[in-house]
Amino acid sequence: MHENQELVPVASFESLSEAEVALGLLEAEGIEAVVQDRPLASLLPPIALANGGLVLLVLPDELEKAREVLATPDAAGTEDAPLAE
Repeated sequence: MHENQELVPVASFESLSEAEVALGLLEAEGIEAVVQDRPLASLLPPIALANGGLVLLVLPDELEKAREVLATPDAAGTEDAPLAE
């Protein structure tokens, strides 16, 4: 991921496994993304959920493409995940 560039949220999830599936979908389309608080979610899932869940972050210029990828019907488990605009 590009250093010193601000990332924007594209979706949030209640479990690390859901976030990782969405991350894989984005990476398969060539979109760089990261799961915010991934280490915390691995060690203490209830704490991560209490902090607002797991947020998937992308570069601002990839936001629209990322939303499209996550909104496709074959993006299993992510149809309700994209954040409101």
